[in-house]
Amino acid sequence: MRGCLFVLVIGLAFLTAGAWFGAPLIASQLIATGLQTAGLQATSSTVSVTSSPPLELLLGHADRVEIVATDVTVRTVKAAGLDLVLADVDLLHRTAAGISGRISGVAVTTTDGQPASAEVDISGVPTAAAASIMVDSSTIDRIVRSEFQKAFGVSVSTTALVAPDVLRIGVLGASIDGRLTIDSSGSLAIVTRFGSAPILSLDPSLPIRLRSVRVDAGRLLIESTIDAQALLGG
Repeated sequence: MRGCLFVLVIGLAFLTAGAWFGAPLIASQLIATGLQTAGLQATSSTVSVTSSPPLELLLGHADRVEIVATDVTVRTVKAAGLDLVLADVDLLHRTAAGISGRISGVAVTTTDGQPASAEVDISGVPTAAAASIMVDSSTIDRIVRSEFQKAFGVSVSTTALVAPDVLRIGVLGASIDGRLTIDSSGSLAIVTRFGSAPILSLDPSLPIRLRSVRVDAGRLLIESTIDAQALLGG
């Protein structure tokens, strides 16, 4: 009887040790598979799962899940890379208490039909996280030159972003200040004395909504709200 009990105890110890060290790897593989099923494609990707104690993973809870990927496509979103951290994750119901991180080199749509990219910092509750979209001045310059030529039939010589929300445009030997705003359609637009015109929009199917815009350190900073959980297939 004692021999049998000893074997059972040793067997349980090995099973516990296997679960302790193996649970994070299994959870990582399951999450990676779930992301692929939800539509995430990437040239390379890693999913890291941690919990203390690791045995909590067997109950479907993770303290932290980090997703790192390059050359990413998620549904209609294309990006050079992403590094997102989910906190207090319910693995069974695919929900999390918080999300933070960055999606870099995000492809955005401009009204001139040319490719452009932005950096997106995300933080908050996954279903309604704050998303700060940063667009560099060279991208804005190119868009405005094209848009003014198309909308007003004039050539722009210079552009400059001026805090808090002004785009200064050199045209026909004069300087024109336009106010940057989010219009009723949810697009980034410029309003001048000649009229207004949208200059950047997002795919309406994306779970992201532009809220406000301002000039920050020579770049355009667009504050938005994103449903990151829906984007990742949650």
